[in-house]
Amino acid sequence: MTSRKLSISVPPEVEETIKAAAAEEGKPVSAWLAEAAVEKAQIAALHAQGRAAARELVSEYESEHGKLPEESRQRARQFLTEAGLLDDAAWPAVG
Repeated sequence: MTSRKLSISVPPEVEETIKAAAAEEGKPVSAWLAEAAVEKAQIAALHAQGRAAARELVSEYESEHGKLPEESRQRARQFLTEAGLLDDAAWPAVG
């Protein structure tokens, strides 16, 4: 596999954490960071797919039954936020 050089900046305490984690796994820092980035991207993609599926389900429900009540939307927002699946700032405005 071809590799490309990438320069990043991190606070000193993050650098120490990265180096320690890479050493613990017996990997070079660059390999450890590449794996961590891939894992993070995969998790983000799964979360995006889940949010898209939820929007689709809500859309289907609303097309058959009308708009969800605001109270139900608020409960869903709270649940998703507490579950770590939603950044509250990213919640679309109701309308």
